[in-house]
Amino acid sequence: MKIIDFKEANVKIAENQPEYQTVPAYWNGKEGSLVYCFELSQAEIDQIKEQKCIYFKQLTFGQPMQPIHPSVFQRELMPVGPSKKEE
Repeated sequence: MKIIDFKEANVKIAENQPEYQTVPAYWNGKEGSLVYCFELSQAEIDQIKEQKCIYFKQLTFGQPMQPIHPSVFQRELMPVGPSKKEE
């Protein structure tokens, strides 16, 4: 699984920080939310077809967990089409 750029991405997290991978994301300032896009390998697709489940790990650094909303449907997470940063 790798994070990929997508046309609606309007921010780049950890850009110019060599110790981290740059993460293209769609920032919605009204919600205070970020959306990322991941591309699955064929082996991962096959595993999902077989198991019908995905595991998530979220680092909380001892703080309360923040909500997550995984989806394969882009419109569930963000309006499709904007390309500029929403304030």
